[in-house]
Amino acid sequence: MERLIVDGYNVIHAWPSLKRLLGVSLEAARDKLVERLAVYGLVTGADVTVVFDSHQKASHTNAEQMVEGVRVIFTRRGHSADQVIERIAYEATGAGGVVTVATSDHSQSDMVRGMGGAVISATELERRVIDAEAELGRRVQKYAK
Repeated sequence: MERLIVDGYNVIHAWPSLKRLLGVSLEAARDKLVERLAVYGLVTGADVTVVFDSHQKASHTNAEQMVEGVRVIFTRRGHSADQVIERIAYEATGAGGVVTVATSDHSQSDMVRGMGGAVISATELERRVIDAEAELGRRVQKYAK
């Protein structure tokens, strides 16, 4: 099974549709990203995790929840999304798992590749999500007939 870890804010700032939503609200952009990642996970069978930097400055632990099949993590105070992504990737590759990290952050990409993980850019992730959305549309049409 594919394990996909997404650098949430990195992707939001890279995808034009999500970047525009930032003008509405940060929460709207996060929600739309999670919604689209849920479609990707549903279609591909991937285990999807998205990590955001803390939205609560006083939080002493990572906040984690499942939303539409996507594991959503907000980091604890003093920890960046990069640190959490690297820890998850390290644990997954150490256990022999296959992990892909979606980020356009070059230093994070180098770190993940050094652990044996794969990296795709935010743009490549968007292309894959669009393909998954199209596939879901085809499946719905097929069963609607």
